[in-house]
Amino acid sequence: MSLKSLSFAAVLLATLCSSPALAQMGPPQPLPAEALVDPVDPAKAAWLRAHTVIDGPVSGGLTFALPDRFYRSKLILLGESHGVAAPQILDFELLRHLNDRIGLTDYVAEVDPVQGDRLNHYLETGDAAALDRVFDHWSRAGAQWGNTAFEDKVRRIRSLNQTLPAERRIRFIGIDAIQDWLLVGEWLTSQGRDVDLSSASNADKARAALAALDGLDGPAVPRLRGVLERVAQGRDRESVIFETYAQAVRSGELGGRPAYGLWGMFHAMQGPVNGARPFAARVRESDLPTADAVATLVVLSLDSAVQIPVPTPEGVQRMRLDKFNIDGPFVMVRGASTLRAASEPGRITLFDSAAPGSPLTGADFLKVQTSVGQNFDLDPGAAQGRYAQYLGVFRNSDWAPPRE
Repeated sequence: MSLKSLSFAAVLLATLCSSPALAQMGPPQPLPAEALVDPVDPAKAAWLRAHTVIDGPVSGGLTFALPDRFYRSKLILLGESHGVAAPQILDFELLRHLNDRIGLTDYVAEVDPVQGDRLNHYLETGDAAALDRVFDHWSRAGAQWGNTAFEDKVRRIRSLNQTLPAERRIRFIGIDAIQDWLLVGEWLTSQGRDVDLSSASNADKARAALAALDGLDGPAVPRLRGVLERVAQGRDRESVIFETYAQAVRSGELGGRPAYGLWGMFHAMQGPVNGARPFAARVRESDLPTADAVATLVVLSLDSAVQIPVPTPEGVQRMRLDKFNIDGPFVMVRGASTLRAASEPGRITLFDSAAPGSPLTGADFLKVQTSVGQNFDLDPGAAQGRYAQYLGVFRNSDWAPPRE
């Protein structure tokens, strides 16, 4: 996964540990004192509390009071910073709520088409080996996705599906660039295709896999073919994600049905970040029929612990760290103190931040500064709702423990 997919804390530590110059500086230093000054805005805190739309304990049991316009959305993205347990709770309960409320079944996930196919195989059959195989890659790579909270969530989705009629069962739609080339090779071998994906070049791997894909069919094959073609062309990750989603919409695989997914916060932003165009921004700027019906929810951390993959001479070590919340000392989100004043300990709380009459500006609660310069720079003049329509915090969540 790219740095844009990692949590702010992982970005900071990965940057530190991968740069010889920075590594010589020792541990990351806190932000300067002036950057941590963040007075509470009582009026904004009161307005947020009056527009609470999701609330409940970090352990689960959330209540939903989202406005009617939310349920008319065709692409709903929950943006988070990976490595914490609470977003996985929110993700499952929001997915279950959307399935119950509007019949949503398409989980547009931050996984590639083959990973999505294997996860669907698990959902359909209960084959634990398929689930293990997907998560084993993340565990070996030291990726934050390799955690027990995510794995348990997939099991809960299967349990939910077993209570639903066939037409209401949830399925994964993998639209990401290839994360696990070895799994792609294994999948092709299981389809009777002999393929060599040993090249160091992803473009060469993609061309070899494309040749082996000829003549195969199945739900994931068109998306896999599209992803491989884009990787073979050297397209960047956000382009691959957007174009694969667009393919699923235009081909009728998704069509006009609503889709939902949990993504790293960067991907879910509907405006430019650091001059780059995230997935959600590309959808919003496109001519897709879903362009005017994108809803982004962002959830941020206070008083919580995160799983961080830290490169060491002995290999990647997953650590539980509690100093990488949005109110310092290493990460600062403008308005963090106001979010604290509007929320309660031990709870997940999201607000309708773009409701009519919102006193917020476009970058409130979304502008990120870190102590190594991996910042989220947004358009300061953007209207509220340009980047996300719903935002909030979780407080006192534990980490998402590594899956060993």
